[in-house]
Amino acid sequence: MADIRDFHTAEYKEFPEAVVSAPGIITLLGEYTDLCDGYALTGALDRHITVAVSKRRDNSLRFYAADLGERKRTTIPNLKYRREDRWANYMKGVLYEIYRRNYEFKGLNLTVSGTIPQKVGLKSSTAICVATALAVKQLLQLEIADNQLIQAIYFAETSFLQSKARLVDIMSMLYAQQGSLLLFDLHSLVYTPVNYKPKNASLYVTNSNIPPFPIREDILYREEESLAALEMLKGNQPNGMFRDLTEQDVKTLTSSLPEERKRFCIYVLEESRRVLDAVKALDVRDMHGFGKIMNRSQESLRDKFEVSCPEIDWLTKRAVELTGCYGSKLIGEGFGGCTLTLLEPNALEPYKQRLGDYEHIFGFRPECFEFYPAVGTGT
Repeated sequence: MADIRDFHTAEYKEFPEAVVSAPGIITLLGEYTDLCDGYALTGALDRHITVAVSKRRDNSLRFYAADLGERKRTTIPNLKYRREDRWANYMKGVLYEIYRRNYEFKGLNLTVSGTIPQKVGLKSSTAICVATALAVKQLLQLEIADNQLIQAIYFAETSFLQSKARLVDIMSMLYAQQGSLLLFDLHSLVYTPVNYKPKNASLYVTNSNIPPFPIREDILYREEESLAALEMLKGNQPNGMFRDLTEQDVKTLTSSLPEERKRFCIYVLEESRRVLDAVKALDVRDMHGFGKIMNRSQESLRDKFEVSCPEIDWLTKRAVELTGCYGSKLIGEGFGGCTLTLLEPNALEPYKQRLGDYEHIFGFRPECFEFYPAVGTGT
C-alpha cells in the first residue's frame, strides 16, 4: 500500500511538510454516560486516519482523498459547509475554527487517507478533524494550547458540521497510551490510564457491516428524554452527583418516572457504575467478571436504552453461547455498527464460523479484528 507521502507528492508535485495520524477510538463502556457526568472507558485502535499538508503560494485550499480518488477545493473566504463536499467538510471545519481564532494562514494542499472503517462508531470523522488540526499546527508552528485545539476540533464537528462530537473521543485520540485504556471522569474530563493485561483472552471488534442509515433523531430523542428524567430527579439529589447513586437509590428515585424515561435514565446511571466495576475487574485480570459486565451492558443497551438491532442482538447472543466467550456487546451509538467480544484463544475459530453464519442469514459480510490499546496521535 502506498504511503500518504507518495499520494501527496503525486497529486501536488511536492513533498508534504507535515504528516499526522489519529487513531480510531472505541468506548468499551460508557457511550452515553456524559448525560449524567459519569465515567467512560475508552481505547485507541491500531487503525488511523492520516493527513498530509503542505503550503501553497496562492490562497487556494485543495483537498485530496487518496482512498477515494476525489478532489475538492475552496478558498479561505469561502470556508463554508457544503453537503456535496462530504469528507472535505471535516477538514474545512477545522481550518475555519483555527482561522477564526486569529491563527492566519494562506493556501494549503491537504491529502487524507485512512484504515478506520467509516460510519460504524469507530470515530473516523473525529479522527479526520484531529489529524487535520495537528498537521496544520505542525506545519504553521502554531502556538496553540491543547485545550484551545480541542475546542477548535469540537466546534468543527458540532458547529460547522452540525454533527455530534464528544470531547472524550478527541482527548482519547490525543492522549491514548500503548497498552492502556483510559478511564474518564466525564464531569472533570480528568483521565486515568488503566493497564490492559488480559489473562488468557483477547478482545475482538466485529464490524457488522449493516448499511448505515440516519439515526440522529433516534439518538437525540433518547438523550433528551434522559436529561429530562435527570432534571425531574434533581430535587431528590440536591447535593450529590447522580453517578454516585447506589443501585437501590437508582431504583427508588426513578420509580415515579414515566416508563420510557425511567428505562433510559436507569441505563445511563447503571452504565456509569458498570465502568468503575469493569476497571476493578481489569485491575485484577478477572476476565470472567469483565465479560459479565459487558453482557449486562449489552442487555441494558438492548432493553433499556433500546439502541441495539436484530443483527447486533444475533452477533452478541451467538458469541456468548460459545465455550470460551466471556462477553459480547455493542459499541458505538447503536442501530448497527460494531460489537466488542472477549474470547479465549480456542474460541476464536468457532466465533469466526458464527460470523460466516451471520453473513449467510443477514447478507452482510462482517469484518473481525483484534483490539489491543494503541498509542494516540503521531507522525
